Amino acid sequence: MKQRILQIHPLDNAIVALDSLKEGDTVNLNGRSWTLPVPVPAKHKFAAEALQAGDEVRMYGVLVGKAQTDIPAGGLLTTQNLKHATNAFAISDKPQAAWAVPDVSAWRERTFNGYHRPDGSVGTANFWLVIPLVFCENRNVGVLREALEYDLGYDKRRSYRAQTQQLIRLYASGKSVSEILETDLVSLQGEDSKRLFPNVDGVKFLTHEGGCGGIRQDAQA
Repeated sequence: MKQRILQIHPLDNAIVALDSLKEGDTVNLNGRSWTLPVPVPAKHKFAAEALQAGDEVRMYGVLVGKAQTDIPAGGLLTTQNLKHATNAFAISDKPQAAWAVPDVSAWRERTFNGYHRPDGSVGTANFWLVIPLVFCENRNVGVLREALEYDLGYDKRRSYRAQTQQLIRLYASGKSVSEILETDLVSLQGEDSKRLFPNVDGVKFLTHEGGCGGIRQDAQA
């Protein structure tokens, strides 16, 4: 028999409908059964237990919302009877893992395509990569780029920003066109003094258009 509903995590009290369920349908899962008081469209959720206003609703094992009205067991969860909610952010109190230096003796004679540094050592570039798991986070990745690149000292455009600000000051001070054109603009090329992490050569933000509804088949239950 085809499975019609899904509980994503054992702690969840929001049950996912894999098919469109009709009012009066009885569905079963893990030894429990529900007779639905209202229709539940496919991919929507219903309450696994009777909820009172203010009760927590959980999916993926975490708090996702709170009931705004009383909801019977099997009742459809909607934006009208549910309000978004999350647990307060907390830093884990687990002790940090101690890093043990790995044994690299098997690779001591190996070489790689690197470059020589001024001090005689060699190495490859050390970059942080920020890659979203799904394309719907692309805009958030753009926000992170704006927030981090400049202040961490990796924004290649900051020299142009400094020049733009210089031009704005010249114009605002009443300089003529010829005076502005004759002004030597500042250059920040090669200036790495603002880098917070000197051993990090850059931060790259990679976006993509795949996943989460990228093709028709992604939307199939």
